[in-house]
Amino acid sequence: MALRADVATSLSAEEAAKGRILDAAFSSAERVGLGRLTMADVAREARLSRQTVYRYFSSKHDLFMALVIREEEVLFQQLQAAIAPHRELRPAVEAAFRTMLRAMRAHPLLDRVMATEPQELLPYLTVEANPVRDMGVRAMEQVFSERMEVVSPMLAHRAAELCSRLITSYAIMPPDDDPDVVAVQLAELVCNGLSKKR
Repeated sequence: MALRADVATSLSAEEAAKGRILDAAFSSAERVGLGRLTMADVAREARLSRQTVYRYFSSKHDLFMALVIREEEVLFQQLQAAIAPHRELRPAVEAAFRTMLRAMRAHPLLDRVMATEPQELLPYLTVEANPVRDMGVRAMEQVFSERMEVVSPMLAHRAAELCSRLITSYAIMPPDDDPDVVAVQLAELVCNGLSKKR
C-alpha cells in the first residue's frame, strides 16, 4: 500500500512540475513570442533549472506540442459543457461552433501568435495537428451519434472531421463576422447536409 502512495505522490509531483513548466511557457510566449522563446526563458519563468525543464520536455518542439494539446484540452472541456444542455442536433452543433469560435478569438496566445508570427504556430495546427484534430473529431462524433437516430458511423465521422477542419481553418484565419452569426450559418450547412443524407 505504501508503494502505491509513493507512486501516486511521484506522479502528482511530476504532473505539477509539467504544469508549472507549461504555465511558464505560456507566460513567456505571451511576452516574447514563440519564435524568440528559449528553454532558458521557460526555466527562468518556472524557477526551475534548465535540466529540469529538459527532463520533462526534450526540445522546444515537444514543449510547444504539449502546450498546444493542453490548451486544446481546456477548449474540449468548454465544448463539452456547451453541448451538454442541448438534446437536439442543431442547437448542439451551433453551441459547439459558437464556443470554439469565441474561445479562439479570446485566446490571448493564439491571437498574438497568429497576428505576429503565424509560421511558428501553423505546423501545430496543420501538419502536426493530429492530436488536436482527433479531439475535435471525437467531440463532434459524439454530438452526431447521440442526437441523430439514423446516421452511419462513417457519415458521423466525416461530418465530425469536417467540423474539426472548419474550426482549425477559422483558428488560422478568424472570420470578420460575429462568432454567433458564423456559428448559426455553419450549423445550418452541416445539419442540412446531414439531414439530406439520412
